[in-house]
Amino acid sequence: MKLGVIVRKGERKQDIEMFSRFFRVLIHELPRELPELIDEPSNFLKLPSDFNPDMIVSFADHPDINLELIRQASMRNIGLIIFSGGSRSGSLAQLKKEGDKLGVKVLWEEICCSTPRIEDKRFKEFFEHFGAPEVEVELDGDVVKEVRVLRSAFCGATYFVAEKIKGLKIDEAPTKAGYYTQIFPCMASRGIEGGIHRAARAHKRAVEKAIKRAMRG
Repeated sequence: MKLGVIVRKGERKQDIEMFSRFFRVLIHELPRELPELIDEPSNFLKLPSDFNPDMIVSFADHPDINLELIRQASMRNIGLIIFSGGSRSGSLAQLKKEGDKLGVKVLWEEICCSTPRIEDKRFKEFFEHFGAPEVEVELDGDVVKEVRVLRSAFCGATYFVAEKIKGLKIDEAPTKAGYYTQIFPCMASRGIEGGIHRAARAHKRAVEKAIKRAMRG
């Protein structure tokens, strides 16, 4: 599978490294700084002729660039774009409307670890590895002995958490999973209402579910 990744120059190196473990990755860089309003986004987004992935993950985080990306993806028969980023990405309703009009499926999530799995065989391979975190644990009494990552956040936080909670007791492992998510160098927004707290809860729930499955045998 070929995965296209749109990034600001020099950013998202962790995500690219994670994607490259499983897929051939085609990277297109945008300038790090973009104008707030772009009248002609095609002047900034100039995909090369050999940029022909099966799907795209975009970290452009700019509404005008995102709409233009949908248009250019449609012309190349690219069927799915995942927009990952904050409120600067634009209106989800507007992005989906443009995608529906041009035959491009659109997903948008502020944080990558809340990206849902979609049932489409064309993109099944991607969602087997990335999206909302899922882990499997092996218990030794009331201790987490081993942790296996089944599906990871794009940035690799899930692998970091999996290593950190080995050896912890089952009553502390979920909370610590949330804590370690927050100290991982994640791009989610900080602050009281920041996306980092959603990321922490996603990993906490993943560990809770894994422990319950392991206890049921």
